[in-house]
Amino acid sequence: MNPRISICIPTYEMHGLGKIYLKQSFDILREQTFQDFNVIISDHSKNSEIEKLCLEYTKYFPIVYIKNTQNRGNSSANINNAIKNANGEIIKILFQDDFLYNKKSLQDIAENFDLEKDNWMVTACEHSKDRKYLFRPFFPRYNHFIHLGFNTISSPSVLSIKNTDVLFFDEKLIWLMDVDYYKQCYKKFGSPKILNKINVVNRVGKHQVSNSLINGIIKTRETFYTLFKKYQIT
Repeated sequence: MNPRISICIPTYEMHGLGKIYLKQSFDILREQTFQDFNVIISDHSKNSEIEKLCLEYTKYFPIVYIKNTQNRGNSSANINNAIKNANGEIIKILFQDDFLYNKKSLQDIAENFDLEKDNWMVTACEHSKDRKYLFRPFFPRYNHFIHLGFNTISSPSVLSIKNTDVLFFDEKLIWLMDVDYYKQCYKKFGSPKILNKINVVNRVGKHQVSNSLINGIIKTRETFYTLFKKYQIT
């Protein structure tokens, strides 16, 4: 029998922090009041640290581990690979450095996501640098210019999607991969269900892709692609 929720986590070394952050998320998952879930790991790591951690935690909850050697460094491709291997009724995206807010986070998703009515849901979040001090609570809303970088929803870690006719992230995008995905969901399914309750914490710091890889050239290239090729704005 398939689980209610599949938690999709794309992983990589993350400058030596990947295993540390993932372990913290696993420890929170152990405490969840809602236990009808599995974890899908798509791992871009060149070493075996993530794989060994997953083997250790399979005694606590089901983990599907996939060593992903394709398109290394492409975060969209890595999360897509996790999504493709998810068998839960609801797919919960959780980036490796982010973590669930408390022990009822999955229960809140299960209780508020109506499989008869909802195709995608986004939740409120907070932010943290050290996992101890939380700041900047963020309450999502959709806007029609979101695909241009006006992100009023936050990171994909706030996102849950119905595992039916599921969409995938555009693998040509890094900087705009999240907002483009929200635009695609809106075009196909309409407005998201919004749960204005803190459900996840986004970790901020130098390790983030947005701080380590994104530069002006990438922003210009992706803006041009989004405006004039993907959405054919002239």
